[in-house]
Amino acid sequence: MLWGDLREEEFYDAIEQSKGVCIMPMGCMEMHGQHLPVATDTMKISYALHEAAKIEPVMEFPAFRFGDVQGLTQWKGSIRLTVELEQELLKQLCAEIARNGFKKIILMNSHGGNNSMVHNFVRSTMYDKKDYVVTSCMLGAYYASPYYMKQIIDDQGREALYELTDEDIDVIEEFVENKRTYGHAGFGETALIFGYRPELVRMDRADAVSGLSTHEADFLDEAGLNKSTRFWGINYPNSYAGDTPYGCNERFGKCGMRLLTEAVLKVIRVIKYEDKILKWNQAWNEKW
Repeated sequence: MLWGDLREEEFYDAIEQSKGVCIMPMGCMEMHGQHLPVATDTMKISYALHEAAKIEPVMEFPAFRFGDVQGLTQWKGSIRLTVELEQELLKQLCAEIARNGFKKIILMNSHGGNNSMVHNFVRSTMYDKKDYVVTSCMLGAYYASPYYMKQIIDDQGREALYELTDEDIDVIEEFVENKRTYGHAGFGETALIFGYRPELVRMDRADAVSGLSTHEADFLDEAGLNKSTRFWGINYPNSYAGDTPYGCNERFGKCGMRLLTEAVLKVIRVIKYEDKILKWNQAWNEKW
């Protein structure tokens, strides 16, 4: 159920099938090393949502592509809006989604830079009475990381990652054993784009710029002072965080995207089949 694909009269059935749940995938436009597209965050969560919605119908709202990009604007392709505008867009979009009959709205974020802005917006929805509820979650590269896959192997056995070859398992073991890192444009995100649009991944450019930390701002992290990502770009000046994702391929992409889709499905089912949050919201309104 893609919002823009429906005719007007089809929305009535869509509200019923989705039980009033509408999901807005959220990403951004910013550099992801030199091997991944600038819309990586938007692409990975939009595709996983679309795959999950084939199994558990929910309304898929057009992606919020222009998320919070705090820095690194020296690189081409970044689109940065003010936080004030982003918050106002979310306010009006959610109000319009609800006006159309979808009273449970999930902001499904896959860009770490959006976290503070999204959390603040969700809290702001309690500033006045509303007949709808907005929730949020962060889903992304973790589900395609070697660390998560190693955990699955340990808990469920090798066969749980049936898309991967023995050589791929060796890549996972080596990655974990050597405590390699992943993050922005790292192994997990590279795998997820392999799973969605493999032709967009340029592995020949994966080591064009370094994704290793300079560690210059570590002292702020150690003191608990850098959670706002204010100086993330000092440690990662190339908009790339992690070891070069050697060994990543389309098989990891298929596996990682399946695991991310399963995580999306879990979120959908929790919100779709519960019967409390709208009652809680009504009780909140009555106490106003």
